Amino acid sequence: SRVLKEGLDAYRRRVEALPEDEFKQGLLITLEGIAIYHRRCVELLKDAQAPTQLIAALEKVPYQPAETIYEAMVALNFVFYVDGCDDIGPLDRILLPYYKGEDILALIKEFFKHADANDSWSGTLGPEYNEITRMCIQASQGSRRPDLQLLVKPNMPDWVWKESAEALMTGCGQPAFYNEKAIRQRLCGRIPHLTQEDALEFAGGGCTETSFAGCTYSGGTDNEINVLKIFEDYMYASLPDSPSFEEFYNNFIAVLRKEQDNQMETINDYWNERARKCFAPIRTLFIDDCIDKGIGWFQGGARYTFSIHCDSGIPNTLDSLLAIKHLVFDKKRYSPEQFLSLLKSENAEFFAELRSCPSYGVADEKADALVRDFTTGFYEHYLTGKLDLGLGFFPTAHQFTRHISAGSVVGPTPDGRKGGTPVADSLAAVNGKAVKGPTAMLTSAACYEQKDIYGIAVTNLSINQNCPASILKALVKGYFSMGGTQLQVTATNRETLLKARKDPESYRDLIVRVGGYSDYFCNLEDRLKDAVIARTLF
Repeated sequence: SRVLKEGLDAYRRRVEALPEDEFKQGLLITLEGIAIYHRRCVELLKDAQAPTQLIAALEKVPYQPAETIYEAMVALNFVFYVDGCDDIGPLDRILLPYYKGEDILALIKEFFKHADANDSWSGTLGPEYNEITRMCIQASQGSRRPDLQLLVKPNMPDWVWKESAEALMTGCGQPAFYNEKAIRQRLCGRIPHLTQEDALEFAGGGCTETSFAGCTYSGGTDNEINVLKIFEDYMYASLPDSPSFEEFYNNFIAVLRKEQDNQMETINDYWNERARKCFAPIRTLFIDDCIDKGIGWFQGGARYTFSIHCDSGIPNTLDSLLAIKHLVFDKKRYSPEQFLSLLKSENAEFFAELRSCPSYGVADEKADALVRDFTTGFYEHYLTGKLDLGLGFFPTAHQFTRHISAGSVVGPTPDGRKGGTPVADSLAAVNGKAVKGPTAMLTSAACYEQKDIYGIAVTNLSINQNCPASILKALVKGYFSMGGTQLQVTATNRETLLKARKDPESYRDLIVRVGGYSDYFCNLEDRLKDAVIARTLF
């Protein structure tokens, strides 16, 4: 938005005012490289006899401030390609100062195609809804990218709900719903100097990792903890010698905390090494306040700098703990040795028994109490970590495609999961266990403590395409009223997915939500297709 308002000539003047050093020279070289690229683009358009409106706009922007909505779109598109970023930012906010009521639906559709071609991921809408919001939602129909992140306010207008439901029912997975109030309050509490103006620039980079357009360093996910693998190793080493569930559980928490500490130390060392060796010239140029500070993007020059990291397998771990508590310690159906032996053998009758144990995802009060205790402590622990650069650690809870790889290294587990199969793909229940419907599943998901998941917590919800819009709205609002952060929806039917699995050529345009993003179903590797098909479809 600053490039559109001020133009790159203003950026050059800011750089030229810096002290004479390598930092200044590096940015001047970067600006000259962009200028060469810009000239080549204009020459190419002239040689191709492109529309005169496009040539005239690009001869002006992004060096001079944009004045019209068309100039703003041309400048946005140019900067987007130069930067190669993976989030287009809050489009309905960036473009609004230049909008005079024009129909720009076709332009937005074209820009979305460019975002897809550039392998971009995301874009934000709201919380100040306007006609550009409407056109962006409409343009998303049938589109894989960008993954639209709709910031939902409690009083969001009915027309936004209607447009969102219509888009989702086309199967595109757009938009995902974000709890604007909860996100803003949590981030303002975590970042004391976050201004209200900057908070409105929220944009979930990559799948959904928190950033603020134009003023953040967060490099996607820096590292991952495979919680279920840690639990598997601990279970075999410690269950036979544990006199009570409480001791078994508490000792596991202690092991997990050491792994979290190791992860934070590893990230800090990596950041320091990268700061010594790497310079990101284009990001340093575009991201406030790098120029004013004379500090590079990797060196902590951005206004808001923090590490985002993730985890895998927590829902599976919770169900595993619940099964051990129920069968070994409470009912004493099996000795620890018998339990582990049957688990290793993947005995069919035993696995059926495991999947009938108390579990997460059905609004079971005792199960949800364990979920709340575990997740509260797990994410609060990251607040104790320190970075030499930046604000600290902002955990996220999304899977992207990691639920496949994370599961591939874990043997059979007490949640009833067979060895090598995927782990849970979001905060939602383990596949096949949300047997009491979506309301119960979301009630449990709200017990998964999300107040410290500053990098955004993803919950997948798969619904049939005949789901009434009023029910979808009620589910979203109900979940958010209980503290849920994000809900992403795939509207499909299993018959279509199975047909696409057998005959991909006939379903090349079928889009599904995966683990924080949308993609063409036929683009997914086979194990990921199977995981999507196996989801509970409400």
